[in-house]
Amino acid sequence: MRLTLAQLEAFLWAVDLGSVQAAARQLNLAQPTVSLRLRDLESALGVEVFERAGRGIRPTPTGLSLLARARTILREVDRIRESPDPAPVGGTARVGLAEGVAMVCLAPLVSALRRDYPQLRPEFTVATTAALEPELARHNLDLAVLVNPVGHTGVRLIPLGLQPTSFMAAPSWGLSGRVRPSDLRNVPIVSNPPPSAMFRQTQDWFAAAGIEPARVDMCSSVTVSAHLIAAGVAVGVLPHKMVEKEIADGALVVLATDPPVGDGRVYAAYREGGESRAIDAILHSLRGVLSSMSYLVVA
Repeated sequence: MRLTLAQLEAFLWAVDLGSVQAAARQLNLAQPTVSLRLRDLESALGVEVFERAGRGIRPTPTGLSLLARARTILREVDRIRESPDPAPVGGTARVGLAEGVAMVCLAPLVSALRRDYPQLRPEFTVATTAALEPELARHNLDLAVLVNPVGHTGVRLIPLGLQPTSFMAAPSWGLSGRVRPSDLRNVPIVSNPPPSAMFRQTQDWFAAAGIEPARVDMCSSVTVSAHLIAAGVAVGVLPHKMVEKEIADGALVVLATDPPVGDGRVYAAYREGGESRAIDAILHSLRGVLSSMSYLVVA
């Protein structure tokens, strides 16, 4: 004999109302139908759940132990009927991450997605914003996290916050106090190639004083650029969070520049009309990771 929700419902109302007849009225069923469901319940469980009490019935000790569990089951069924849980988020999502963000946030983001959306299969591409942004516009990415994007028609940009950014140098350069563009004019600079965010931040800083740096070496990787700067090969613009450990260890010095370097504006981006539950899930996890790490400041 199979245990059914109908049997549990009949049992619950019979207990609450004290008689089979009252339970039948509540369920809008014939009394013999409710009596049959109660007998089938006892057959399915192999125990008696009721005993006579005058003209009515009352649960046996076994019936009492069943009562709380039956209430829980039927309450959950009611919730499902009122607001059915959506299907789990699944499928593949192609996600691009600006390299500086990825160096700090990708590991906890992967962990959060595996925990909260185990059926989702993100495919990550890590590059500079200058490389990722066209790929998003060409439909080769579903979502991207960009720093100072140029902006493309048909791509929606969602501001996430500011990424604190500064010129940094190895201690061996002896750059202390207030550093101005004229102080770095003849110092080798390393930057991602144009039109990268790093390149524009560097050029804008010098241009504010009407100065061009004597030498700018191009490197396509933010991570390798940070290595070059820490090795004392050059000076350059880096996001603070990416090199937090090197700053704490004294391998890098944050330069107090005049004017300050503009902080990177971080955006989530996806194509207009490309919204999906997978994108919503990744954005939810991304915001949680950024918040927990205090990665960004409010714009």
